[in-house]
Amino acid sequence: MDHDRERKAGETEPLTPVVKISRRAMVAGMVATTAIAAVLPLSNSAFAQTSDEDMVAFLVLSAALTGVDIHTLAPEFSRGSGDILSADPGIDPINIKSAYFRQVNAPGTAASFAKLLQIAKKNPISQENIIATVNHSDDDTKFLARSIVLLWYLGSWYEPADLKNAVASPESVHGPITQKVLSAKAYTQGLVWQIVGAHPMGYSNLQFGYWSRHPHDPNSGVDLFSPAKFPL
Repeated sequence: MDHDRERKAGETEPLTPVVKISRRAMVAGMVATTAIAAVLPLSNSAFAQTSDEDMVAFLVLSAALTGVDIHTLAPEFSRGSGDILSADPGIDPINIKSAYFRQVNAPGTAASFAKLLQIAKKNPISQENIIATVNHSDDDTKFLARSIVLLWYLGSWYEPADLKNAVASPESVHGPITQKVLSAKAYTQGLVWQIVGAHPMGYSNLQFGYWSRHPHDPNSGVDLFSPAKFPL
């Protein structure tokens, strides 16, 4: 029934009639909604507030800090023929780099992260210069760089302040430094698994029955670690 619906006990207000919507009106509404969405910023997009240059700078920085090839960090990275900062960071199916970028760019560390990005942008083709400049930076920037290394290798976030305190007062550390696994995806994508040629405990992307065959290094023939300098 279009105008009559059951009322709950005690209801006194009239119910709003059900309005029939034509297919034409529905299609028009969908088109209008799509058009509006196309021009508004995507608040949930991984790159909503991240320029490609900042993402590339993050990848350049991460490659220098971890010593791992930039194409391992971002499989769809495309240098092209121009300056490396104008490269396309790519969006691979896992896209873990975006999750890491958001974590490092959180309010508590955003200022120090901006300094690290500027270091990468000023030294885009020299990993030695990036590392040397980071090592001569203030403590907040320096220890954030260490947190980034641990994030890539372990998929876990260590607060820079906790790392700093552990170095300043090692006698006060009586157990593992507090950390949080960023996500299940981050856990499985930790570089440590690729380096040791193993898979995370409780997870494998190999087909059923792989344990009955001799182990195979998935990285064989792949340059995991990067050269000291990016090719010009």
